[in-house]
Amino acid sequence: MSTVIDNAKAAFTDINLMHLQDIVETICNHALARAYPPFPSRKKLELEELLHDSTFVERFRVGLMQGAAYLLAASDERVLAVYRVEGNPGVQTRVKTNTAEAAKTHLLILVSNRSAALNALAIALDQALIREVGKLSPKLQHEQKSLLNPIFIT
Repeated sequence: MSTVIDNAKAAFTDINLMHLQDIVETICNHALARAYPPFPSRKKLELEELLHDSTFVERFRVGLMQGAAYLLAASDERVLAVYRVEGNPGVQTRVKTNTAEAAKTHLLILVSNRSAALNALAIALDQALIREVGKLSPKLQHEQKSLLNPIFIT
């Protein structure tokens, strides 16, 4: 495959392409490995049982967001830093939020300048995460329309 730019050919044969879903599958596997309890007796529990344990779920979410942050930072040099934000940013008072919104993880992404491509990657990453988590438990896929709330700041 090649492309022509100003009458110059550039070959793309050296590029190693991976599908986003394959990358997200790896992120999910690493997050699961980190989320399992350190005690051997608890590792015998089935995944369905562990998904009801809030500590396990929180560790899993942190692992997913670490992988997502790494992917976003590695994919675009405009990304300067990525922070995981607890709670619901932008809401000053305590109001009752729906569970789907509360389950989202907010990533504050510091960028040198805004990029539509980076925003599109974040949206695609969120959808890929939902599909991958849905493979673990169909119940989780039906509960979540979105796992990731990227907030870009310059």
